[in-house]
Formats: sequence, structure tokens, C-alpha cells
Amino acid sequence: MRGRVVAAVRVRGEHLGQIVSRHWTFAGRSCVKSVCHQLTLHRQRSADRYDNLVLTRVGTGRYSGRSQFYAGLRCRGHTYPRGERVPYRITVRVTQAVTIQGLEFARRLTATYTNLRRIDRTRCPIGPSHDAARYTGIASPLPTPPAAAFSVGLNAATDTASFTDTSAPGAGGAPIVARLWVFGDPASGSANTAGTPTPDHTFTAPGAYPVSLIVTDANGLSSAETQTVVAPGPPTAAFTSTRVDASTTYAFQDNSAPGVGGARIVGWLWNFGDDQSGDADESAAQNPEHAFTGPGTYQVCLIVTDANGRNAGGCADLNVPAPAPASGSAQPGSTETGGPQDRRIRAQLSKRSVASTAASSPTSASGR
Repeated sequence: MRGRVVAAVRVRGEHLGQIVSRHWTFAGRSCVKSVCHQLTLHRQRSADRYDNLVLTRVGTGRYSGRSQFYAGLRCRGHTYPRGERVPYRITVRVTQAVTIQGLEFARRLTATYTNLRRIDRTRCPIGPSHDAARYTGIASPLPTPPAAAFSVGLNAATDTASFTDTSAPGAGGAPIVARLWVFGDPASGSANTAGTPTPDHTFTAPGAYPVSLIVTDANGLSSAETQTVVAPGPPTAAFTSTRVDASTTYAFQDNSAPGVGGARIVGWLWNFGDDQSGDADESAAQNPEHAFTGPGTYQVCLIVTDANGRNAGGCADLNVPAPAPASGSAQPGSTETGGPQDRRIRAQLSKRSVASTAASSPTSASGR
């Protein structure tokens, strides 16, 4: 605020017409939209001292309040730091406002400082004294909305995400007082929203979710941030098989695909449905070969596990013909495709995988 002294009677360091520059800081109290019923004023005065007082709304754009401070006086060779009591009144008027997000904020201000009587508390009265000044000023900086931001930590094993609000106040430093999280997961019901700074949310199904945070500060200004959070899903198990020459040996090709989120596949468990082959009935290779013990129909199953610990399986029936006579010509290879689509095959896979994984594969024991 820049002001001019309009009264100065027996006030040391002041004279009529003196130009003064002071720093005043206002903060709203009991505000409803554009109207604050009170203001807190932190004002600089002479000798780089500061006072705090509360201004009450007395009209449209007008605020007034009273306070007091003490000044030092010398009396008979002694200095009295609180020798003079100075009661005063400050009145502030908003002469120009700007609109931000539909809310009005003061831009230009005028103010008056009035002290009608300074009270000498020493034994050396100096006589009646008082002072007054008029000020004008421009509010700076004008408030700006807060900057919404947040970080995400995802537990891939449980599909639970932990969120942390990292938003920053806007110009003027008004604190953030309200938050609204929307997790983009309407199937979760009332858990789809939250209002705390660090919420957790468990997504109802694998997929990509648009998670939003809206923050509002003490000025009533707000901003939003949206990020896509991927809740991972299990892989898809699939394979093909090719007969090697005209024998009962088949080569198997893993064609499995990562699930939602793209976690790579790190484990394979094959069961060839050939109980007579002993330990060779299972394999942990990605693309194994198996020599069947004889012609017949075998149910071949594959369970795959990804880096998140999620697994999936699929089975397919494989018809193994009798090997061709040694003098005969080689028969063309055959291809079988496996997948998890058939419910009957899924049930068979479940029964088979329980027995086989318990014997030899820790990676498939934790099926989801």
C-alpha cells in the first residue's frame, strides 16, 4: 500500500504530506463464494514493525476494524518501550474487482488509518498527539487455482491402487481444503469416490480406468487432474502342436498372450495327459516335445504364469495315430490349437492342474 500522512500532531518521525509505503497482507475469513464476512490484516507500520487485526464487513466491499500498538518514549533519561499506547481504526474499501472461475477478488483498494488520540503512559506528558493516513494499493499476486496432481502405487497382485495427493496451492498460497477422487470404476458403487488425501481403491475387474482428482482451495478455486490407471489381468493360454515325422512325438508351440497391462509370461506348465510316460508327462519348457507312449486321444493342458503372479490355462484333445511302418513314407504334420474357451475343457484343466502342479510346479499352485 502507498499512502500519504494527512495528520501528524506531536508524532516523532512523521509530518503532514509525508509519503509512506507499507506492505499489507489480507486473508479472508468466513467466506461464502465472493463474500468474506471478515478479513485478517497483517500490516507493516513504521520501523518495520507489524500488527495483526481483524476487519469486519460493514458494507459492499467495505471493511473496518480497531486495534492498538505501543510506541517507545523517553522520559527523564529513561526509555519506556511501551510508553505510549496508540489505539487506531483502519477502514478498507474495494474499488475494483476481477472475476476468476466465477468468483470476484479485490484488485484495487483504498484504506484509511486513523488515530484520534495517543495516550502517554510516562511521567513526562508531551501533550495531545495523533496521526492519520490514506492509502491506495493493488492486490498482488491475484489468486490462481491450485494445481491438481497425484501419484499412484499399484499392487498388481490385488488390483489395489494407493493414491497420494501432490497438488500445489495457487498464487497467494491459499491452502487446499477439499478433494474429490473419482476412480472411474462405477461397478464399485460408493467406493468409486473418496475425499481423503491418500485413499486406496480396489478395482472390480482388469482394465484401464480414468482416475480423476478435483481439489478446491480456501478461495473457492479448483482444478482437476486425470490419469489412466491400468488394473492388470491374467494372461491367455493357447498353443499349437505339430507331429514330428510319422512318429508319436509331437512338438508344442506356446501361443499364449499377456493379459491387460502386458505383464510378460514367465512360467509354463505342460501336462500331456500321458500317464504311462511317467515324469515325462509334464514339462516346464516354453516349447517342449513329447513322445506319446502309444496311439490314442490325449488331453494336453498348458498353464502359464505372468510376472504379476497371475495364471491361466487351456486344454485341447490331441489324436495321436499309430506310427507309420518303417518302410512307409513320412506323414504330414498335424496341428492342434488349445484355448480356455470351452467350459468343459476348463473344468478338466482345473482337475488336472491340481494334481500335476502339486507334484512338480510351484508356479501354478497359486491359481487365481
